[in-house]
Amino acid sequence: MRKLSLIWAHFFFLGFFPLFPGTFTSLVVCFLYWKFMMTLPLQWKIFALLFITLTGIPASSVAAEYHRKKDPRSVVIDEVAGQFLALLPAQNFLAVALSFFLFRFFDTLKPPPVNYAEKLKGGLGIVADDIVGGALSLILLLLLKS
Repeated sequence: MRKLSLIWAHFFFLGFFPLFPGTFTSLVVCFLYWKFMMTLPLQWKIFALLFITLTGIPASSVAAEYHRKKDPRSVVIDEVAGQFLALLPAQNFLAVALSFFLFRFFDTLKPPPVNYAEKLKGGLGIVADDIVGGALSLILLLLLKS
Protein backbone atom coordinates (compact mmCIF):
# COMPACT_ATOMS: atom_id res chain seq x y z
CA MET A 1 0.00 0.00 0.00
CA ARG A 2 2.92 2.33 0.72
CA LYS A 3 4.24 1.99 -2.86
CA LEU A 4 0.83 2.85 -4.26
CA SER A 5 0.65 5.89 -1.95
CA LEU A 6 4.08 7.06 -3.10
CA ILE A 7 3.19 6.62 -6.77
CA TRP A 8 -0.02 8.61 -6.24
CA ALA A 9 1.65 11.33 -4.12
CA HIS A 10 4.27 11.80 -6.86
CA PHE A 11 1.49 11.58 -9.47
CA PHE A 12 2.98 8.72 -11.42
CA PHE A 13 6.53 10.06 -11.04
CA LEU A 14 5.84 13.56 -12.43
CA GLY A 15 7.06 14.88 -9.09
CA PHE A 16 10.57 13.82 -10.04
CA PHE A 17 10.68 16.13 -13.06
CA PRO A 18 14.00 17.94 -12.57
CA LEU A 19 12.82 21.54 -13.10
CA PHE A 20 9.78 22.96 -11.31
CA PRO A 21 7.89 19.69 -10.76
CA GLY A 22 4.81 21.50 -9.40
CA THR A 23 4.54 23.77 -12.42
CA PHE A 24 5.18 20.89 -14.81
CA THR A 25 2.48 18.81 -13.10
CA SER A 26 0.01 21.71 -13.29
CA LEU A 27 0.69 21.94 -17.03
CA VAL A 28 0.08 18.22 -17.44
CA VAL A 29 -3.19 18.50 -15.47
CA CYS A 30 -4.30 21.37 -17.73
CA PHE A 31 -3.53 19.29 -20.80
CA LEU A 32 -5.40 16.25 -19.42
CA TYR A 33 -8.37 18.39 -18.45
CA TRP A 34 -8.49 20.12 -21.86
CA LYS A 35 -8.12 16.84 -23.77
CA PHE A 36 -10.31 14.49 -21.70
CA MET A 37 -12.33 16.18 -18.97
CA MET A 38 -13.55 19.59 -20.13
CA THR A 39 -16.76 18.27 -21.70
CA LEU A 40 -17.70 15.92 -18.84
CA PRO A 41 -20.69 16.78 -16.64
CA LEU A 42 -19.84 18.91 -13.61
CA GLN A 43 -20.83 16.17 -11.13
CA TRP A 44 -18.22 13.82 -12.65
CA LYS A 45 -15.56 16.51 -12.37
CA ILE A 46 -16.50 17.12 -8.72
CA PHE A 47 -16.34 13.39 -8.02
CA ALA A 48 -12.87 13.23 -9.60
CA LEU A 49 -11.76 16.26 -7.57
CA LEU A 50 -13.01 14.70 -4.33
CA PHE A 51 -11.29 11.43 -5.16
CA ILE A 52 -7.98 13.15 -5.94
CA THR A 53 -8.14 15.29 -2.80
CA LEU A 54 -9.33 12.65 -0.34
CA THR A 55 -6.81 10.07 -1.52
CA GLY A 56 -4.08 12.68 -1.96
CA ILE A 57 -4.12 13.70 1.71
CA PRO A 58 -3.12 10.30 3.14
CA ALA A 59 -0.76 9.63 0.21
CA SER A 60 0.98 12.95 0.91
CA SER A 61 1.35 11.99 4.57
CA VAL A 62 2.98 8.70 3.58
CA ALA A 63 5.33 10.49 1.18
CA ALA A 64 6.26 13.16 3.74
CA GLU A 65 7.11 10.44 6.23
CA TYR A 66 9.04 8.50 3.58
CA HIS A 67 11.09 11.56 2.55
CA ARG A 68 11.36 12.81 6.16
CA LYS A 69 10.25 16.29 5.06
CA LYS A 70 7.20 18.37 5.93
CA ASP A 71 6.32 19.07 2.29
CA PRO A 72 8.63 17.26 -0.15
CA ARG A 73 9.12 18.98 -3.48
CA SER A 74 8.42 15.72 -5.31
CA VAL A 75 4.92 15.41 -3.83
CA VAL A 76 2.70 16.91 -6.51
CA ILE A 77 -0.72 15.34 -5.93
CA ASP A 78 -1.54 18.61 -4.16
CA GLU A 79 -0.91 20.50 -7.42
CA VAL A 80 -3.15 18.01 -9.21
CA ALA A 81 -5.99 18.68 -6.75
CA GLY A 82 -5.56 22.47 -6.66
CA GLN A 83 -5.14 22.87 -10.40
CA PHE A 84 -8.10 20.60 -11.08
CA LEU A 85 -10.27 22.69 -8.74
CA ALA A 86 -9.19 25.87 -10.54
CA LEU A 87 -10.10 24.27 -13.87
CA LEU A 88 -13.70 23.35 -13.00
CA PRO A 89 -15.36 26.29 -14.81
CA ALA A 90 -12.97 26.20 -17.79
CA GLN A 91 -14.79 25.59 -21.08
CA ASN A 92 -12.17 26.69 -23.62
CA PHE A 93 -8.43 26.90 -24.12
CA LEU A 94 -8.18 30.50 -22.91
CA ALA A 95 -9.94 29.64 -19.64
CA VAL A 96 -7.64 26.64 -19.15
CA ALA A 97 -4.58 28.83 -19.70
CA LEU A 98 -5.89 31.53 -17.35
CA SER A 99 -6.66 28.87 -14.75
CA PHE A 100 -3.06 27.66 -14.97
CA PHE A 101 -1.57 31.13 -14.47
CA LEU A 102 -3.93 32.03 -11.62
CA PHE A 103 -3.29 28.78 -9.79
CA ARG A 104 0.48 29.03 -10.20
CA PHE A 105 0.32 32.63 -8.93
CA PHE A 106 -1.47 31.59 -5.72
CA ASP A 107 0.58 28.43 -5.28
CA THR A 108 3.90 30.22 -5.71
CA LEU A 109 3.29 33.43 -3.76
CA LYS A 110 1.03 31.86 -1.09
CA PRO A 111 -0.85 34.99 -0.02
CA PRO A 112 -3.31 34.73 2.88
CA PRO A 113 -5.35 32.54 3.28
CA VAL A 114 -3.20 30.11 1.24
CA ASN A 115 -0.27 30.42 3.64
CA TYR A 116 -2.53 29.68 6.65
CA ALA A 117 -3.69 26.38 5.14
CA GLU A 118 -0.07 25.39 4.54
CA LYS A 119 0.54 25.39 8.31
CA LEU A 120 -1.76 22.40 8.90
CA LYS A 121 0.04 19.19 9.76
CA GLY A 122 0.84 16.21 7.54
CA GLY A 123 -0.86 15.49 4.26
CA LEU A 124 -3.70 17.84 5.12
CA GLY A 125 -1.30 20.80 5.16
CA ILE A 126 0.41 19.63 1.98
CA VAL A 127 -2.89 19.49 0.09
CA ALA A 128 -4.89 22.24 1.82
CA ASP A 129 -2.84 25.21 0.61
CA ASP A 130 -3.25 24.07 -2.99
CA ILE A 131 -6.99 23.56 -2.51
CA VAL A 132 -7.27 27.11 -1.14
CA GLY A 133 -5.16 28.42 -4.04
CA GLY A 134 -7.34 26.48 -6.45
CA ALA A 135 -10.49 27.86 -4.84
CA LEU A 136 -9.22 31.45 -5.12
CA SER A 137 -8.37 30.81 -8.78
CA LEU A 138 -11.81 29.32 -9.35
CA ILE A 139 -13.51 32.35 -7.79
CA LEU A 140 -11.50 34.75 -9.96
CA LEU A 141 -12.27 32.75 -13.09
CA LEU A 142 -15.98 32.81 -12.28
CA LEU A 143 -15.85 36.56 -11.66
CA LEU A 144 -14.05 37.14 -14.95
CA LYS A 145 -16.55 34.93 -16.76
CA SER A 146 -19.58 36.90 -15.53
